Amino acid sequence: MIEIINKLLALGTVFADLFLVLAILYFWLTKGQDKIKPFFQKNGLLFAWLVALFSTLFSLYYSEIVGFEPCSLCWWQRIFIYPQAIILGMAYFKKEFKNSISYSLVLSIIGTIISLYQNYLYYGGKGLFLCSSNPVAISCTKLYVFEFGYVTIPIMALTAFLLIIFFLKIAEKK
Repeated sequence: MIEIINKLLALGTVFADLFLVLAILYFWLTKGQDKIKPFFQKNGLLFAWLVALFSTLFSLYYSEIVGFEPCSLCWWQRIFIYPQAIILGMAYFKKEFKNSISYSLVLSIIGTIISLYQNYLYYGGKGLFLCSSNPVAISCTKLYVFEFGYVTIPIMALTAFLLIIFFLKIAEKK
């Protein structure tokens, strides 16, 4: 069962990465309005909330059900993703967009920076702080998932933060 979920999440990450690249190019290259931009502007908050919600649920699945122990950087990323599942959900259902988008953008940007650092470590970078100096802690480079030659849990987290930023920036223009 774990292998199936790993494959599905990795496949979702690959599709999300492709979507991000194509969507950013599309929105950057097309200046006029069409049917796609208003759709994402109208539903951006919903999509951002769904990404935050699924990220929260699957990180809990990996740690609480599968037993993957999160490292300190994973905990920091959780600090910046978990509140978004609540903030964005409340904002979507209460139709309170402006402040919630601002709050969530800040949380996602900080989470992205932490995630970029963890991916830097994953791919051979020298640790500057946190995981690099504590020999008792769970390693921030422990390989729990590796699918399609690049998808790891830190890549999944980075993709989630970038998706949330993308959807919120689109929704902000509404």
